[in-house]
Amino acid sequence: MPRAEVRALRVARPDGAEIAAEVIGSARHPVVLLIAGGESSMDWWRPGFCDQIAGRGRCVVRYDQRGMGETTLGPPGTRRDGLPVAVGDALAVLDAVGADDAHWVGFSAGGWVAQLAALDHPDRVQALTLVSTSPTMFEADPDLPGATARMQEVWANPLPEPDWSDPDAVIEYLVDIDRDYAGDEFDEVHDRAIWTDTVRRSPGMHRDEGGAEVFEDAPRWRERLGEIRVPTTVVHGTADPVFPLGNGEALARDIRGSQFVTLPGGGHELPPAAWGGVVEAIAGSP
Repeated sequence: MPRAEVRALRVARPDGAEIAAEVIGSARHPVVLLIAGGESSMDWWRPGFCDQIAGRGRCVVRYDQRGMGETTLGPPGTRRDGLPVAVGDALAVLDAVGADDAHWVGFSAGGWVAQLAALDHPDRVQALTLVSTSPTMFEADPDLPGATARMQEVWANPLPEPDWSDPDAVIEYLVDIDRDYAGDEFDEVHDRAIWTDTVRRSPGMHRDEGGAEVFEDAPRWRERLGEIRVPTTVVHGTADPVFPLGNGEALARDIRGSQFVTLPGGGHELPPAAWGGVVEAIAGSP
C-alpha cells in the first residue's frame, strides 16, 4: 500500500509547550485522533497502521505526548502534566487540524484521555475506540483485576538506566522494558522500530529538560461512564499484564451499548498482528 499524504503540524500551548503532530490522509475525510499511552511518541502508531486507517477513508492524526519525540515540555517554571493537561493537548491538536470532532482512539493512558474527553467535551467526540485501558486511573477498584504479579515485580526492580548519550543503548533499554509488557509473544522487530524512530527524532529524549512542576489531578469518572452516548468499541488483549482482561470487560459494561473485542494472547501492546481488529472498529464506525 502506498503511503498516504503526510503533513506535519506544530501546536503551541499557552504554557509554552509545543505539540508535534502529523496529519495522514485527506483533511476532507472524517478525522481519527490517535492518543498513545503515557510517555509515548507518535511513533507508537506505526505508519503502516495509520495508512490502513487512511485507506478506509479517514484522516489520521497522531502526535507526541509531552516530553516525547519532538513535543517540548515548555520553559522551566511552567511545565504541566496530568490527565486534564493531556485532554487539553488533544483538543488543541484537533483545533489545529480544523476538526470540530473526531473518532478518538486511546491506548492505555490515552484511553483515559479519550474517556474524559467524551464526558467533558461530548461535542468533540464522534466515536471511541479504547484499547488496553481501564475505567479507573492508577488504583484499581475492588472489582477490577490489578497488574499481574510479574508486572509488579518488574516495576519494583527497574532495569539500570542506559548511557543516555548512546542512542543504540537507549533503544536497547526501551525495547527490554517493553518485553515485560507483551502478551504471549513479543514482536521485537515492531517494538524496535518504534523506539528507533523516536530516538532518531529526539536523541536526548528530553533528559535535559527535567520534569513538570505542576501536576493536575483528574477526578474519578467511572461513575459517569453511563453518560457516554457515542459508538464505542473496547479492545483488550487476553494476556495484558498491566490491565488484565477484566478491566476491558468492566469498561465495556460501564459504557452502555459498547462493543467488546478481545485480542487472543495480546498484552499491553498493539503489534501488527492485532491491527486488523482495531482498524475494523475504527472504519466501521459512523
